[in-house]
Amino acid sequence: SISELLTVITVLAMMLPAAAAVREKERGTIEQLLVSPLTPTQILLPKVVAMTLVILLGTALSVFLILQGVFHIPIKGNLALFFAVTALYTFAMSGLGLFISTLSRNLAQTTMLTIMIMMPILLLSGAWTPPEAMLPGIRQAMYLSPLYYYIEMSYDILLKGAGLKILWDSLLGLTLLGSAVFGFGVWRFRRQFG
Repeated sequence: SISELLTVITVLAMMLPAAAAVREKERGTIEQLLVSPLTPTQILLPKVVAMTLVILLGTALSVFLILQGVFHIPIKGNLALFFAVTALYTFAMSGLGLFISTLSRNLAQTTMLTIMIMMPILLLSGAWTPPEAMLPGIRQAMYLSPLYYYIEMSYDILLKGAGLKILWDSLLGLTLLGSAVFGFGVWRFRRQFG
């Protein structure tokens, strides 16, 4: 159930910002925003923050009502740390959503590109296949999946009660990879609309 929650968070973190930007492209409102004195970053940042807050709210409902309420999973760690890591991860993955929005002309293309980008991230994360069962080259490629770091930290926080002393390397990996992914998405968005 935890793995499914993290997978859904990943899909939403990419899909929501991409869909919001593409809908504005379809309606022609993105051009109206671009002629305003706002920079492309000022246009997209509120969308990313709003989507992150929506995902955090959905995550909180899932943790308290489903994981604890229905499945009775004992949460041993600090939930504030889990939500902070979730916010960082959501923010990072929204960079991929922004990248997808620059390639898509409509919502159907956005959905297809999200699935196409999502599958390698999911398959390399260790969510479906344990890292020990993967070939050595594939196991090295796992470090390119932001979901790998997020899964590692989430399980350690929720089930083992781990803190920052144990999670610092995964947090550093997610921060560096997430910054690169988000930076690339913002760069691509600014290049297209700047």
